[in-house]
Amino acid sequence: MELTLQQQQDIGLDFVLDRLLPLSPLGREKKRALAPFAPSERDALQRELEDLGKAVALGDHPALRGFRQGLMQVRDIRATVARLKERDLDQVELFELKRYLLLLRGLAADFAALQASARWEDLALQEVPEAFAVLDPENSGNPSFSLRDQWSADLTAVREEKRIIEKQIAQAAGEAREALLVQRTGIVMREAEAEQRLCAALSQKLLPYRKAIADSLDALAHLDLLFAKAALVQELGGVRPTLTHKELSFVNMVHPAIRDSLRRQGAAFTPLSLSLVPGAAVLTGANMGGKSVCLKTLALNVYLTHCGLFPFADAATVPLFDGLCLVRGEGEDGREGLSSFGGELMAADAAARAVQHGFCLVLFDEFARGTNPAEAVKLQQGALSYFNASGSICLFVTHYEAVAARASRRFLTRGIRDLDVSEGRRMIEAGADKLAVLRRFMDYGIEEITDAAVPQKALSVAELLGVEEGLLQAIRQEYMTRPD
Repeated sequence: MELTLQQQQDIGLDFVLDRLLPLSPLGREKKRALAPFAPSERDALQRELEDLGKAVALGDHPALRGFRQGLMQVRDIRATVARLKERDLDQVELFELKRYLLLLRGLAADFAALQASARWEDLALQEVPEAFAVLDPENSGNPSFSLRDQWSADLTAVREEKRIIEKQIAQAAGEAREALLVQRTGIVMREAEAEQRLCAALSQKLLPYRKAIADSLDALAHLDLLFAKAALVQELGGVRPTLTHKELSFVNMVHPAIRDSLRRQGAAFTPLSLSLVPGAAVLTGANMGGKSVCLKTLALNVYLTHCGLFPFADAATVPLFDGLCLVRGEGEDGREGLSSFGGELMAADAAARAVQHGFCLVLFDEFARGTNPAEAVKLQQGALSYFNASGSICLFVTHYEAVAARASRRFLTRGIRDLDVSEGRRMIEAGADKLAVLRRFMDYGIEEITDAAVPQKALSVAELLGVEEGLLQAIRQEYMTRPD
């Protein structure tokens, strides 16, 4: 299941990922590699969701605060650890390693406290005390690092020789001083060689622990992203989904980006509940009733589940799809020179091919809107028949009753309910924003219906918004003479 960057933006994935904030470079790289689990990886996804549920249940655990603070200090030293197998480390690299191993000691202690509460079955973080002891044999716990004289007899001797000659240099002058300086240069070179031999010896002692150190870095990357996911749930909400094989359903699902936008406008997002099974269903309703929002919300929450995140809903059952296909026409595709209609046809073609090879979720947003209505009906009816027999789950947004009549299941965005035009007009005349007034009477919820009738509310909306009276009268006349 892959989406283009444009599709990810269209469904609002960037809003969610912008708020998924790992604290270490390891976790941030793990986030960049975030990808949907395939149906063959069901067991791995199940474990990831279980682990996330336990992380969320920790709440504001004191050890979690300490762990996350430690994560902010972790640097990416994987290249240094990998070099252990290829060559000896230098003093700077040994310092980086010692600092990390000391930090790991505290992180492992915090994780042990978290594990006592969460009881993860497949997560572990182990410190490597044997490796730390190589770099801090005195067990000082000091993060600084230097090559100590007492670690090498050669280094002890050459440094003592250097101290003696430096005292002599301080007391000498003229040619005697110059000779001593030349002599010191030779000693410094021998000191560097002794230090290099000591670095080599330390590197060889560390080599047996290379894999354990690398494993701890991988574990920290995974834990960092896991706790970032948990923090996202605490910030935006979400629920652990149940993985199914065919049924897709959400209870009170929301789209966090649209919800946030509505809140800034003083409005609220209406949670959406929907249940789908293999075959083609239709979603109808008036303009501005939230049909496209429903498709985006559904696509986003399905995709998040496949990525091992919690969907934004009160309850969710989600099968694992081989593909998520979005068929919608929005302007022209300048890269391919395709019109909106041409782009829709290419997307429909890709979806038709995808369902031949796997179990997919296919979402059509008013397919063929870029052509004339008579042909659009035929195109939608044909597509609906094809995908209804595909064995995949398909949802069509349509305005056409002739299309809705072909579907085995029909859903309706409730749209405008109990519209009091006179009350709305009074509010607008009193200075209220027209769209805000319209939203007051709009019900964005979804319900399943048995007939194929598409609600006719456009005239009421035109009356509420105060369309010019002559135009309104002409429209009313058409309603009376042509009720179909």
